Amino acid sequence: MTWIIISILAAFAQTVRTSLQKQLKSSLSNAGITWVRFGFGLPFAVIYFLVLKYLGLEIPDINQPFIINSFLASICQIIGTFLLVSLFSYKNFAVSTLYAKTEVIQTAIIGIIFFGEYLSIFGILAIMLGVFGIFIISLAEGKISFKMLLRSLSHKTAIIGILSGTFFSLSALFIKNSSYHLGLETPFISSSTTLLVMTIMQTIIMGIYLLSKERDQFAKMHKNLKTISLIGLTSIIGSIGWFTAFALTNVAYVKTVGQIELLFSILITHKIFKEKFNRMEIIGGLLVIFSILILVVTI
Repeated sequence: MTWIIISILAAFAQTVRTSLQKQLKSSLSNAGITWVRFGFGLPFAVIYFLVLKYLGLEIPDINQPFIINSFLASICQIIGTFLLVSLFSYKNFAVSTLYAKTEVIQTAIIGIIFFGEYLSIFGILAIMLGVFGIFIISLAEGKISFKMLLRSLSHKTAIIGILSGTFFSLSALFIKNSSYHLGLETPFISSSTTLLVMTIMQTIIMGIYLLSKERDQFAKMHKNLKTISLIGLTSIIGSIGWFTAFALTNVAYVKTVGQIELLFSILITHKIFKEKFNRMEIIGGLLVIFSILILVVTI
């Protein structure tokens, strides 16, 4: 039950972060926005790690398998973030991001085949219900039709969306492996160590790229410090939740609960524009919630 609450909180933080990242699209490049997530999140990752250390939790010994898995997770997360941010520029953003939502199914398949993340029958049912609920909600918003999805399957944006989901899936699975190789019983310190090491790696990797290719991005960041700082904070809050949940249970289950992020986005949108919910949005939302309840009862 703990991992579900943590996942829901992480999903909310991610909703806020994504909204803030969209605001930067007119000011920064895709690479610049990607670096912001890591570079401005690093101080918060350090603070979180030091707080846990101060509380007396055991600090793990770093080993080679941990470093390898953390590096692979870092690279996959950078690519996934870059691809997702690049979708903000396209007109059919809703269609392409729906393809990115195949991340849940991809995580389940990749996890079973390559990482030994086996699912229960009820777990598979919950995943399918959740994905179907997301599909219905997307159709309900009126921006997507089934014909549009089929027609756009071979388009560049659909491919980018699917690949974004693939790299986020791989990143999550490597993150869990990283925490596992630290050999600690307490998921909080193992996940915080993974988060800190990965954030350092990602900040350096993307920092080197920006310095060599897009040095002007650093100057532009100073004009958006408030938004950028919030992105760093919400990014780390979300990552703390995801990393900890991954260490506690099957990654695909966490991703299924994480789909509640779309419900948060809809609630925020309706709150701002004072719109009423339509029937399909309600049905899709209930399916997502029901999929989470299945996990609560059976896992």
